[in-house]
Amino acid sequence: MEVVLEMAVQKGADLVLIQEPCREREKDGTRSHPSFRFIRGKEGEAAKCWVAINRESQCQVTELKDLTRNCANYAQALEVKPPSGASIIIVNVYDRGRQRGSGERLAQRANWEAITRYSQVIIVGDMIAHSQMWNGWATSRRNTPYWENLISDHSLVVWNSEEAT
Repeated sequence: MEVVLEMAVQKGADLVLIQEPCREREKDGTRSHPSFRFIRGKEGEAAKCWVAINRESQCQVTELKDLTRNCANYAQALEVKPPSGASIIIVNVYDRGRQRGSGERLAQRANWEAITRYSQVIIVGDMIAHSQMWNGWATSRRNTPYWENLISDHSLVVWNSEEAT
């Protein structure tokens, strides 16, 4: 993660969205960087999503905890307000975790109805989903129905490239 944050400093990035920020058995609070402050999700739960905010950024970043209250830190909703202009809601998603017993995917428990009502929403992350809707090369459909339906039902637009992330 340190290399990624150094690259972000060089590029002047305001935000870095991170999935799986901690190594196995590493405590959430052990990662830091002098150029960034972190929003790590709910205290006492292992975070699967973090946002690193450049200390020199002019953007105001606020975590919208009510939108992801039931996600066990597998989704993180942020309101990002640039110095001039409208706020943007960014949702950082790590859709791998399942609730024990039910098999329900934790990131999918976010309040997506409320999230998609905002006028400017960007959903990013690791959905572990294979669909031709966003990857013309996909040959299987893994974990796709939920995300495909969310996109279709709320008239979202896939903005993707075939570049490696």
